[in-house]
Amino acid sequence: MIQESKKTRIVYLDVLRVLATFMVIMAHAGDAYLFNAETLTFGTECSVFVVLLRSSVPLFIIMSSILLLPIKTDNTSFFKRRFSRVVIPFLIWSVIYVFLPTPNEMVFGGPENVFTTSGMNLFLYNLMMIPLNFTGSNAHFWFIYIILGLYLFMPILSPWIKSATKKSLIFFLSIWGITLFFPYLRLFFPQIHGECDWNAFGLFYYFGGYFGYVVLGYFLHHYNRLSAKRSVTIGAILFIVGAIVTYWGFISDQNAFLDKIATSNVEDWKLIEFNIGFLAPNVVIMTTGVFMMFQNIQISGFMQRVFRELSVFSYAIFLVHYILCLWLSAWLQNILTINPGVEQFLLTVLIFLASYCLVKLISLIPHSKYLVG
Repeated sequence: MIQESKKTRIVYLDVLRVLATFMVIMAHAGDAYLFNAETLTFGTECSVFVVLLRSSVPLFIIMSSILLLPIKTDNTSFFKRRFSRVVIPFLIWSVIYVFLPTPNEMVFGGPENVFTTSGMNLFLYNLMMIPLNFTGSNAHFWFIYIILGLYLFMPILSPWIKSATKKSLIFFLSIWGITLFFPYLRLFFPQIHGECDWNAFGLFYYFGGYFGYVVLGYFLHHYNRLSAKRSVTIGAILFIVGAIVTYWGFISDQNAFLDKIATSNVEDWKLIEFNIGFLAPNVVIMTTGVFMMFQNIQISGFMQRVFRELSVFSYAIFLVHYILCLWLSAWLQNILTINPGVEQFLLTVLIFLASYCLVKLISLIPHSKYLVG
């Protein structure tokens, strides 16, 4: 999400950032193929892609922590740069998405609230909610709210992580790893470790959440001293094991989802996300594996320049890709009748290239940093 200066460019992060951006686009491209509402079935190929792409969002958090921690500027400069490079483009594109026409009705929106069913004008509602949460117009921006919250905490974290020993980092990550299993434990004990109806802040509350990825990224970048071969081998094992567990859990979630539709006619999409959530332990294992596989990658010459160029515009590509995804997916489905998995991949390539061309053109406009980051 954040671009480091050319003087401190880390090549493998350019590769990972382009990969993660492509994965996000492919995940969104799969929305049109994953679930068939008429036949109440899930596509096998697209279900596999859902699993393989789950590391995308965590990878962005990991890379942000590596590039930003420990903070080397004063807090004012840190937040000023985040505001101009991340917040302003996010706000501008959130407003743009409110008014952009779409080929179909947006399906996935933000959480319901007091204004959802009040009959308020849809445009006004979507505009009003931008500072608070994502809506149907900018559903793919849900992750930006998470990353901005992490940025707010980084100046507080920075002094500790700068002086933290390897054992201190492992201590934190160990407790974070334990908290990843709490959703499963809550299936049997809804309230644990001091939690109750009037207190949701239990014993390990401050060790949970996406914050763990920040520490994990810093730890892997500074303390993974394995050789390239061993790092790739161990990373591949972690990814395969995590993917198998994730796929098994996803299939189980699909069955539970379909059973609920059949019995109560209620589409509870939370069931689908239970075992493939970005904070599921198996997804953390997958993400760690992907990072370790690419951590020692070496490229040079033309390919290095290509990945640098795409990496520089990765945030902008993310910002603009969704509207292209909606229109191009509707168009491609009308002209192609091949394997859904192949269609999804071709659609992803098309959206990625079209998004890059668009943001490259936008970058030629004066003061374009407020649009492309």
